[in-house]
Amino acid sequence: MNPVFNILITSLISIFIFMTLFWYIGKRINNYAIVDVAWASALVLLCTIYFIMGNGFLLRKILILGMVGFWGLRLGGYLLFTRILGGHGEDERYANFRKDYGEHANRKFFTNIFMFQGLLDVFLSIPFLLACLNPVPEFQIYEFIGLGIFFIAIIGESIADRQLHSFKSKPENKGKNCEIGLWYYSRHPNYFFEWLIWVSYFLVSISPVFGILGFLGILPMIVMYIFLTKFSGVPMAEKLSLEKRGDVYKEYQRTTSAFIPWFKKP
Repeated sequence: MNPVFNILITSLISIFIFMTLFWYIGKRINNYAIVDVAWASALVLLCTIYFIMGNGFLLRKILILGMVGFWGLRLGGYLLFTRILGGHGEDERYANFRKDYGEHANRKFFTNIFMFQGLLDVFLSIPFLLACLNPVPEFQIYEFIGLGIFFIAIIGESIADRQLHSFKSKPENKGKNCEIGLWYYSRHPNYFFEWLIWVSYFLVSISPVFGILGFLGILPMIVMYIFLTKFSGVPMAEKLSLEKRGDVYKEYQRTTSAFIPWFKKP
């Protein structure tokens, strides 16, 4: 049997069990925002499976597992301790879903949210699979560039998260826009650096030895950009901010870049 097929079957079964477990936890604690923790952690799980079952160059497998593991555990830990255990209640996005789903909320959260995000993780993990299958026994220049971008992105995202958390923790800032540090130059610097991480994954995953298939890692990078800028990221956050802060946020929108950090408009 094809080893890639074996890897994919193992991954799908593992993701189904993993996301079902987190759905059950979310149901018990009455907070389905835990799916965000599951989403990040599931990618670490998938990369671990590829590391174990893939027959690629060992040092490259160690590299990609280290990158994904550090990113996933940092993001998952941040979401767990600040949003789930931080006493903020269920995220507004999921609270709205709960209202829309009504009496079928538990079932629809299982299929529409948890299982969907699990399948999305399998697709997004294409770069990890390619890196773990790549047998070339030396690193290429684009892989070093990818590693450099990864470090920049991790540092940038960590700083943005810390600045936003610090701003929100002060009662006097209620109803105000966070315009300190990186948030002065972008309305969503955390999303921008998150996308850069996926750029780094693509560069490390490039595997010319597989022909055109060796460049499939670019697809998750593109999809993440679309999701972050057109669907679940920026638009949803902007909608909630406008509802809370109205004209104050409209002025922030007028003067400040939405995604890529840049100088303010006059």
